[in-house]
Amino acid sequence: MLTIRDIREEDRDIFFKMEKEFYGGEACMHTVPQEHFEATLKECLRSREYARVLMLEDESGVVGYLLLAFTFSNEAGGLTVWLEELYFMENARGKGYGSEVFAWIEQEYSHAKRFRLEATYSNERAIALYERLGYEELHYFQMIKDL
Repeated sequence: MLTIRDIREEDRDIFFKMEKEFYGGEACMHTVPQEHFEATLKECLRSREYARVLMLEDESGVVGYLLLAFTFSNEAGGLTVWLEELYFMENARGKGYGSEVFAWIEQEYSHAKRFRLEATYSNERAIALYERLGYEELHYFQMIKDL
């Protein structure tokens, strides 16, 4: 059984370790500087208005984390919850925890109009889970401009 709780200051080291593993794995196309991890932690400890980090624990302790971001979408007609990052340590994979996390999100944010996420095409295992849970590909060409 998975326990899902908000991040605390004392989670700093394990959170940063998992962030580095997440951005060094198949789920991402590039690395992210440590300053970004620091800014995310600071914001999520300050408020849950724009983003929320949740620690995922089982009987062995912390086994992963979830990063959510929130936006209003005219297209969707209200709150969109972005599943920015979902990471499980190697020993926690294949236990059904991903499905537990998604069930929790849908209950916690039952008032949301849309749940949205991204995946690299190479992350086939994650995509298979998302499709089983009812997610479908969004056929938009996405663009970014980093500042």
